[in-house]
Formats: sequence, structure tokens, C-alpha cells
Amino acid sequence: MVQAALDQVNEGGLESLTMRRLTERLDTHLPTIYRLFADKDALLDEMAETILARALASQDTADSDWTSRVKGLASGLRSALLAQRDGARIVGGNYAAKRNNLSFIDSLVGCMQDSGLPGESAMWAASSVFCFVLGETLEQQGADGSEADILAGAVSAGGYRHLAAGPAWRLFDFDARFNFGLELFVEGVRRYLSGPVRP
Repeated sequence: MVQAALDQVNEGGLESLTMRRLTERLDTHLPTIYRLFADKDALLDEMAETILARALASQDTADSDWTSRVKGLASGLRSALLAQRDGARIVGGNYAAKRNNLSFIDSLVGCMQDSGLPGESAMWAASSVFCFVLGETLEQQGADGSEADILAGAVSAGGYRHLAAGPAWRLFDFDARFNFGLELFVEGVRRYLSGPVRP
């Protein structure tokens, strides 16, 4: 049933998913679905769990280096989100204390603890990585391909010298900006740990 819901989203976007459409897709009745899911939010939670299970399956637990594990978890999450239409929206709205959700965050927190960050700081750092991946993927999944030309036209009209020097069109190289942001994050943790400067 969860896979059918994910397939529906792949075909028509998250807005196309309704409990009634799901019953039609499965050739069943609403009471059957509501016996399994109290409401659409409960269904979305399970859809997020399925996506996060794919992200967890891609992690390499054999690597002992915390930076490699953080990058692997972040890249695996991004790949799992991009493999599902509106994946970032599905997972981003999920705060259910369920196995895959908690396991993924627990793995990230463990990486941050291994870096040397203490308890609360490790949780904030893990949350920052998770939100970075969600935000980047949300941007990418929301792009329809026309934005680069629109941005280039607006910037070339003048008044945005910093964007023009960028150049601004590079904002739509989502792979490059994800890799840069992730590297910046990891180096930031190293700098935080090595120096006396604290927020």
C-alpha cells in the first residue's frame, strides 16, 4: 500500500495523492486503508520510512572515519530523496519517532560524536546535516529547468554585480553546490573542534 502511494506520487506529484485515489489504484475500499492508516499523515510517515530505509541501505558501516561516514550518509539520503518524486517534501514533513527515521539520525549523531563533538553539539550538527540535505534536495526537485535562463536574464539586466561575478547560473549546478556545502560543513566541524572560538 505504501509503495502504491509512492508510485502515485511518482506519476502525479504529492498533490495527486489522496486516500480515495489510492483506493482506486489498489481496487479496494476506504475502510481497508483506514484500518492500516489513521489518516493521510500516518500514510506519509510510512512513505518517509520507506525512503529513509533506502538511505540507510546505502551507508557503509565499515568505514571508521567520521567524515567519510557523514558524507556517505548525506549522499545516500540525497540519492534516496531524488529517486522519489517529491521525496524531500515527504521526508521533510515527517517527525514520527519511527525506526528508520530514528536510525538515520542516530547514525548521524554517532558520526558527530566520533568527530569529538559532545552530546548536545553532536545532535545539533547531525540536525544541520539532515536539514542541509533536505533543503538542497527540495530546491533541486522544485526546479523545472527554466530557472537558470530567468535568473541569467534578471542578473544581466544589471544591479546584481555579486551574482553576475558568481556567475549566477552556477546556482543550478546542484551536484557541485551539494558537494561544496557538504565539504564546507565537514571542514567547519574540524575548525570548530580545533580552535578556541565558540558561538
